[in-house]
Amino acid sequence: MNGPATVDDYAVPETAALEPEAGTPSKPKPQRLRRAKGPEFYKPFHFILLVYLFFYCSRMQEMIPYAHTGWLLQPILIIGMFMTNSTKAILRSDIGRVMLWFTAWVAVCVPFSTWRGGSFIVFILAAQALGLLFFMMAFIRSMDDCYRAIFTIALAMVTVGVLSMLIGGGRGASAANGAANRLGLGTGTNTLADANFLGLYLVIGLPLIWFSASIRRGIMRAGLICLMVPVLAAMARTGSRSALLALAVGTLFFFAFATSRQRAMMIAGGTAFLVCALLFLPPKIVQRFSTYFNANTEAGAEAADSAETRKMLLIRSLELTAKHPLFGVGPGEFQDAEAKDAAAHGKRGMWHFTHNSYTELSSECGITGMILYVIAIWRAYRGLSTVRDRFPQAKGRRAALFVQITVVMAAVGSFFLSIAYTGIVYGILGLSAAMQLAAKREYKEVNAALPASAA
Repeated sequence: MNGPATVDDYAVPETAALEPEAGTPSKPKPQRLRRAKGPEFYKPFHFILLVYLFFYCSRMQEMIPYAHTGWLLQPILIIGMFMTNSTKAILRSDIGRVMLWFTAWVAVCVPFSTWRGGSFIVFILAAQALGLLFFMMAFIRSMDDCYRAIFTIALAMVTVGVLSMLIGGGRGASAANGAANRLGLGTGTNTLADANFLGLYLVIGLPLIWFSASIRRGIMRAGLICLMVPVLAAMARTGSRSALLALAVGTLFFFAFATSRQRAMMIAGGTAFLVCALLFLPPKIVQRFSTYFNANTEAGAEAADSAETRKMLLIRSLELTAKHPLFGVGPGEFQDAEAKDAAAHGKRGMWHFTHNSYTELSSECGITGMILYVIAIWRAYRGLSTVRDRFPQAKGRRAALFVQITVVMAAVGSFFLSIAYTGIVYGILGLSAAMQLAAKREYKEVNAALPASAA
């Protein structure tokens, strides 16, 4: 297994100087990256992938089940991989290889599961999520392709935010459980019906929306900036403290690389957002967020109880990890295994997910499963650092920074949600892997073209 990408992997040709960021003093005009012309036969499948990516990240297929977008588009993309000779694309990426091993390990754990049938279903979901990584690395081959993929995910999150504000919904929205004012999207088992899932999805979309707006002009830029308002409003209405924490961490990460002007804009925008939240959010949501500091209200007490439940689930998942360190209790089987273990000791089971992807994996797939997941997230983050610092074009460096922010947010969100087998994290991992491969491919094409032009 190769180590993370290094600066040598992205060595900039001497004639391809770094392009300055907008607003910096201009120096001799740098030579732009010019990729060697090659076959564009993969392009139709690239746009089919974008459609699939939109539905996958927005979870629209859950609310429109009869559309069967996955079953319709996956076979086309698989055929496309054979037609374009891209079947080994995932093996070119450290992230792809790690996630291939991770999915194989999930399969290994199925026979040792508390309930094999349930674990097999989870494995199928993980395999489909791995397929998304295959498709993204096969059909996102250039930095321009990456920008379109970023825009697609941003558009998916905008759609989720707007629909959330228009039709609302959510799981368990009853005054009896203190969740009446928390926003969700969909009903029943829909992923985004859970306010915490919805909050994290929207937060992860914010950096991608902002980047997409930054590289456009005119009405498109104004429209994307305006559409951030319903996304921020929907995120606030979820009352998700984990989403707020992920947003805070992502903002601090951006501050580390931002210019003085960008920092001032962020501070002004953050202040305006805070004032609007205090003025327009329902009191119970404000009280819920205030549990970072106190829990002296009804909503605050409910949130404090939720935090206590998460703490107990963390302890129980660590206990099951200690009892089953190698293969775990089976993919997706924490609830059943925890209830059986509690009953064996004369106690009542909690019947909740772990609400922590890391201990979800350690308890369900053993410590090996958790380690592979952590390695994938680390390489998704670390591999972008070189692109962020060394890519010749300012747009590419900025794209790498904003994708890196989403990776950090996803890593934070993984501490509070059970999202290890499917969902938005796979879209972010695939985007990071594809961007790293695209950057490396463009460097190689430039280096190959230089001797020919010199001759």
